[in-house]
Amino acid sequence: MVRIFIVLSALAMVLSAVLLGPNRNPGPTAGDFLPVEQAFVLDSEHHGDELRIRIHVAPGHYLYRHSITAAGQEVSLGEWHLPEGEPYQDEYFGQSQVYRERLELQLPLHAAGPGAQVELRYQGCTTGLCYPPQTVLLPIAYSSR
Repeated sequence: MVRIFIVLSALAMVLSAVLLGPNRNPGPTAGDFLPVEQAFVLDSEHHGDELRIRIHVAPGHYLYRHSITAAGQEVSLGEWHLPEGEPYQDEYFGQSQVYRERLELQLPLHAAGPGAQVELRYQGCTTGLCYPPQTVLLPIAYSSR
C-alpha cells in the first residue's frame, strides 16, 4: 500500500511539472498586484480658494484620463482642466489618454460651507488588471471669515 502511494505521488509531481512547467504561465494572481491605495497614492492641499490634488502612480500603472471627475459637496468648483495625457491604445476603450508616474490637479473653490468636500473619482490599471473605479472624499477646511 505504501509503495502504491509513493508511485502515485511521484506521478502527480511529474504531471504537475509537465503541466505547469516553465513554458506554462498560469497568469498573475491577486497577490501579484499592488493594493489600489499603493498603486495610486493620493494627497491634497487646501490653500485659500484652491484645492491641489496629486496622484502618484506606481511604476507599471496608469490612470485613465476619461475616468477622472471631481464634484463639490457644500462647495462650488470653478472651471478646471485635466492636462493632456499620454496617448494609449486600449483594448476596451480604444484610443485613450493615460497618466503615468504623477498627475496634479488644481481645482478652484467657491463658497465653501461647513462640511464641504470634493468627491474625486478615477480608475487605473496595470498589465493584467484594471482596478475598480475609486471614489475619494477630500474635506475642505471651512472658514466663516
